Amino acid sequence: MLEKRIGEPCPTCQTPLQRRASTFRTIVGDVAFCARCCSSFELARADDDAALAFGPPELAPI
Repeated sequence: MLEKRIGEPCPTCQTPLQRRASTFRTIVGDVAFCARCCSSFELARADDDAALAFGPPELAPI
């Protein structure tokens, strides 16, 4: 499954993608969904460095 971000244009119809709960058994959580053509895409992960900047110091990027 392709990875896309919320708000990116759908590769098929160029409609902005929105967040939706996954209906797939293999994907737990939310997906990027196109309401116009009913396509679903796995959510692309944000940079792990930004997420770790607010965690414990031993996990912070060097």
